[in-house]
Amino acid sequence: MKNLITTASVLLIASAAHAGVTGSYTDATFDLFDNGLDNLDITGVGVSDDGTNVTFAVTTRGFQNWTKYMIAIDSDPTGGTGTNAWSRPWDLNGAQIEHFIGSWVDAPSNNVQNVTFRNGAWDWGNYETLSNSVSGNTVFFTASLASLGLSAGQTFSFDVGTSGGGNDPAVDLLSRSDAATTGWGSPSLSGAFRTYTVTPTPGAIALLGLAGIAGSRRRTK
Repeated sequence: MKNLITTASVLLIASAAHAGVTGSYTDATFDLFDNGLDNLDITGVGVSDDGTNVTFAVTTRGFQNWTKYMIAIDSDPTGGTGTNAWSRPWDLNGAQIEHFIGSWVDAPSNNVQNVTFRNGAWDWGNYETLSNSVSGNTVFFTASLASLGLSAGQTFSFDVGTSGGGNDPAVDLLSRSDAATTGWGSPSLSGAFRTYTVTPTPGAIALLGLAGIAGSRRRTK
């Protein structure tokens, strides 16, 4: 009976690994320089992955298709840049990023740009175009883990911003519970980046489960 319980537990743990991991990050509302811009007011961001792709789900208090979305990703603590690929006036507050996802929703397809910082510059010669999807006030962005330099079990940090067109700053930032900028003509400033851990491999989770089961058996003797 003990062997059956152990085997079943490991199978359940491995199944959970294949199902993916999710993270939920809330943001303060009505924290903009102009709270009438409800489409720029981030209420929360969900992050999930299935071991191959990662999805960011950005929810705002309202919705307008002129909204621009920006995701700054730090997947390598040894390198990166304090700039963003769209050259927006956005100070990352000391963070160094290697990947940038920028998107708009007023185009039917190919409305996401996934750009990597390499060899000292944003590599626009090899950027990737993707499509987002919209459901109510939530916009979803999915990119492969490989394109973001991520692998199983790796933790990365990120920030999410909303903006307008042209050279506008990030009007709201997930990393801030207060105003990210004082106005359209002022740079925005990030707070502390959020962190997310990619789904570990099923084998790694199964080993952790076995270790936990073994420890439990020792404690019950």
